[in-house]
Amino acid sequence: AHLYYLNPKNMVGENCSAAGSSSRAQRNIKEKHRRMHMKDLISQLASVIPCNSKILDEATSYIMHLQKNKESLERKKALLKGDDHPEPTVMNISTSGSTLEVNLICGLNRNFMFHEIISVLEEEGAEVINVTQFNSGDRVIFSDQSKAINSRIGVETERVQERLKDLIL
Repeated sequence: AHLYYLNPKNMVGENCSAAGSSSRAQRNIKEKHRRMHMKDLISQLASVIPCNSKILDEATSYIMHLQKNKESLERKKALLKGDDHPEPTVMNISTSGSTLEVNLICGLNRNFMFHEIISVLEEEGAEVINVTQFNSGDRVIFSDQSKAINSRIGVETERVQERLKDLIL
């Protein structure tokens, strides 16, 4: 039994498998050449592109720097436009004997934390007796009553005031 194809070049019955294998071999050879060519192109591309992580690290660092700069400029722009106009902070420090009272009125978007104020007072030799904080609309009212740890030495009110000004304003 012979098999015949419509293509007159392949009209041999038993030689069909031989002809098919030679064309398959040619396809395999062409595919091998294509893969080798692609491998050469990839090698050329790899030699052109720098593979240095230092460059990537510097680029990442620069991008982060630009992002921080952008955020800073956006905050400045908002301040200039009046969108985020901070309320001024009012500070009053009074003494009576060995008792020191600190009163603050500030906006909600303050740039300090109240525990920092307490730390300054304690570092200057004051023992905190009572702390009160409450919100009134867009303002925060903070009151601290302290007494000197050592009543003979007392608390230097001027130094406390300077340190709190540096912290708050």
